[in-house]
Amino acid sequence: MARKFRDDDRDKEVVTAEGDRIGTIHDVNDGRATVERDEDSDGLTGKIKDMLGWGDDDDDNELRDEHVDSYDDDRVRLRRHS
Repeated sequence: MARKFRDDDRDKEVVTAEGDRIGTIHDVNDGRATVERDEDSDGLTGKIKDMLGWGDDDDDNELRDEHVDSYDDDRVRLRRHS
């Protein structure tokens, strides 16, 4: 269900396909979202970081619409990683 990010996506939780919270959408600009990661997130595994292209030391990270499975009123759920 890929779509461009919108202003009303700001402040939504970002969760893995399994429902583990990994952060919050901090900003939306030109259809792209920046995520502020939770520091103590157990859901943000190395595999998920690799899929998203996020480094270990980054605080804010871009989330691309092709990584999103679904959107609802409060959260953005990521696709399953292989």
